[in-house]
Amino acid sequence: MAVDKMPRPTSVDEVRRFLGLVTYYSRFIPAFSSLSYPLRRLLRKDHSFFWSSACESSFLKLKAELCSERVLVPYDPLLPLVLTADAGPCGIAAVLSHDADGVEKPIAYASRSLTDAEMNYSQLDKEALAIVFAVSHFYNYVFGRLFTLVTDNQPLSRIIHHQKALPQMTSARLLRYASFLSGFNYVVRFKKGDENQNVDCLSRAPVKEKFSSADQHFGEEVNQICSQVIFQISSEAITYHNIRAETARDSELATLIESLKNDAEDSQFTLNDGVLFRHDRVVIPASLQQQILDELHDTHLGIVKMKQLARRYVYWSRIDSDIEKLVKGCEQCAATKANPPKAPCHPWDVPDENWDRIHIDYAGPYQGYNFLVCMDAKSKWAEIKAMREAPSSMNTIALLNEIFSVHGFPREMVSDNASIFRSQEFAEYCKANGIFQKFIAAGQPSTNGLAERNVRTLKSRLLAASNDPATMEEKIRRILMRYRATPLGCGKSPAELYLNRKLRIRLDAIFPFKLKPTQPIPERIRSFHAGERVQARVFIDNRRLWRFGVVVRKYGQRHYLVQLDTGRTMKRHVDQLRATGVPKPRKQVTFGPSRSFNVPVLDAGRRSSLPTAESGPQPPGSAPSSQQQASPGQEAAGPRARRLRMPPSYLRDYILH
Repeated sequence: MAVDKMPRPTSVDEVRRFLGLVTYYSRFIPAFSSLSYPLRRLLRKDHSFFWSSACESSFLKLKAELCSERVLVPYDPLLPLVLTADAGPCGIAAVLSHDADGVEKPIAYASRSLTDAEMNYSQLDKEALAIVFAVSHFYNYVFGRLFTLVTDNQPLSRIIHHQKALPQMTSARLLRYASFLSGFNYVVRFKKGDENQNVDCLSRAPVKEKFSSADQHFGEEVNQICSQVIFQISSEAITYHNIRAETARDSELATLIESLKNDAEDSQFTLNDGVLFRHDRVVIPASLQQQILDELHDTHLGIVKMKQLARRYVYWSRIDSDIEKLVKGCEQCAATKANPPKAPCHPWDVPDENWDRIHIDYAGPYQGYNFLVCMDAKSKWAEIKAMREAPSSMNTIALLNEIFSVHGFPREMVSDNASIFRSQEFAEYCKANGIFQKFIAAGQPSTNGLAERNVRTLKSRLLAASNDPATMEEKIRRILMRYRATPLGCGKSPAELYLNRKLRIRLDAIFPFKLKPTQPIPERIRSFHAGERVQARVFIDNRRLWRFGVVVRKYGQRHYLVQLDTGRTMKRHVDQLRATGVPKPRKQVTFGPSRSFNVPVLDAGRRSSLPTAESGPQPPGSAPSSQQQASPGQEAAGPRARRLRMPPSYLRDYILH
């Protein structure tokens, strides 16, 4: 046990710490007051420090009691487990305990001294090292089960907390310690320093033998990383020894080092063998900064590349501004400097209304055509006119007139400085129609970007359709229709922004279409039913005539399908129909020159002597009069001509009685 090998105290402070340890477990030690009296007497103000035989005997007996079974308890996997760690100026320690009804009963003690490199750690790194030492030393007890991790460093309790993210400004060593601890299941508990006396004593009186534990491996890993970074920036003038010596002489860095050693606050800096690191970057003292700048500037990388290289290896508070100042004052860098970045185009103000401001430009010649592109600044509605002639003020005005005849004249028209738009003829046209002209800066087509972008879009669409056999006008029509129906970045299409409605395209045919039911008409209108006799208006030789017929079918509320007596079928509006009581005429069939008789149209299968339409209705049982019968060889008179029909051969001897 670590307590067995604890050396005897050599000062009042060491006696006070040892008594703090045994007092922490005094409830388990019988006659504790009598055993500890010789040591407690050394703490009196009027008593000089003298290590007598009684003090030695008391010290040995108390150490034996701390390691006896009255104080130490065997490990029980069913009891809660507490692991307490602490770091002193020259050592680190840990106590593994069981929590039995709120009382900590120790299971084992552990401590070790710090190496020369570890003594240069910041206080926060030492506290974290003590925790890693405790977990790795009691690995077989704590791995795979929940335990409570106790520390007296409040910032560290936040850093190693499982449910909290690591602070951005955390040293590289702490990041590695936190990564190691993430593989264990624990809860963190903060305990004040004066309540942490059991492990505090062991950390200030560590065992001299060294343990081959994970914490030492982490220290070696960080040392290797730091050494590798130093190796990358080393030269004949800059070495590890030079950096360490100049760091010690730098007053600002010396103050920072002293703060790291004594303060327990979280820091972004790590101290490794006398050299400061900010994460994985070497902190360069002021006396060596110019040499580092010259090394970074060796091949004239430029500001951006120099900063990227510096952020991998070195650091000081004003390194970025020093790099910029060096590069801007270098003549060779100025000679090879790239062009300045283009300033973003000043955005045009969005007009209040559609077609208030339009942007125009010419595209071409392309595939034998020149294209006038006209864009509305608010809705992005596009108009494109194609022509084979070379653009001029006259034909441009003609194309614009076609566009303006649909949309009206705009308030403003933006164009480039081409002579077409600068001519007096074009200026007078704009003035006469109340159009205010705006011209972009010469040689800066991006200012008229709205039209320029659509010119590029048009060319790409036409190139994609180069194998299409359609005419240029048809291609332009399809391109415009699809563009106007496609949503813009705002989620609405140009048609919705300009026309306040969607354009119906072929894709809309995939949705089911339902006819809306006909709304009932409140006022009564004339109606007909199927089979009803009507007169229908027809148009013959530019004349409006009424012809008799019968209703075959009704369409909706006002349209009907009518079959005329002549056999012709037509659709007629209710206003083109009127009811009638005139029956359908019967056809008269004549057999030869000496016989003729009427056959009813609706009962042509029966031979009957029904009266004809010309004779009018006859009473039942009456025979036709001599005036109503046609004489042989003479056609009966009637409103329309009768067809002559030859009788069949088997009726040639037929005699009508």
